[in-house]
Amino acid sequence: MNVHSALKNKLDKKNLILDTTLELISENGFHGTPISMIAEKAGIGAGTIYRYFENKEALINELFKEIKRKVMNAMLDDYNENKSFKDRFKHLWMNLINYFMDHPKAFQFIEQHRYASYMSKLTREESFMIMSPVMMFFIEAKSAKAMKDLPIYTIISLAYGPITSLAKLQIDHKQKLSAERIEQAANACWDAVKNN
Repeated sequence: MNVHSALKNKLDKKNLILDTTLELISENGFHGTPISMIAEKAGIGAGTIYRYFENKEALINELFKEIKRKVMNAMLDDYNENKSFKDRFKHLWMNLINYFMDHPKAFQFIEQHRYASYMSKLTREESFMIMSPVMMFFIEAKSAKAMKDLPIYTIISLAYGPITSLAKLQIDHKQKLSAERIEQAANACWDAVKNN
């Protein structure tokens, strides 16, 4: 086996473990998902999981960061820095809500585990770094006076809160959100944060 295929095999196995963990935790919760169950469902030995992750907490922390990376990639898909602050805001906002609605298990995982005690300080710091392109947008918009003079986290809360509520509405209550409703919500969120 050459170095390239060995690396690919290792990455495939790691992704298999992460995907299986997300699926099982969605169904059984953190405490109801032992490593042995993940190994059985993934069709590998528990020892293989321990080769990649020190323990279940390390596995969950890595899964959290991996989902954050996917969220960031989705948000930045077709992103254009040359557009207006409003257009860029709406683009990021709509990409995020669409990602969450298309990936309900990832959304629920982030929501359930974001403040959990087993999320390490390092994971929180790395998550912050992963999300830095979006943070830079908010900092840039605020310094250009395109957004209200509020703390960045207040602005993000005003923008993110409706995303979680609407995603839950569709995921938990099976209320299909039309493109028009999503667009209306994005405009309302922009109105909430823009500098008048």
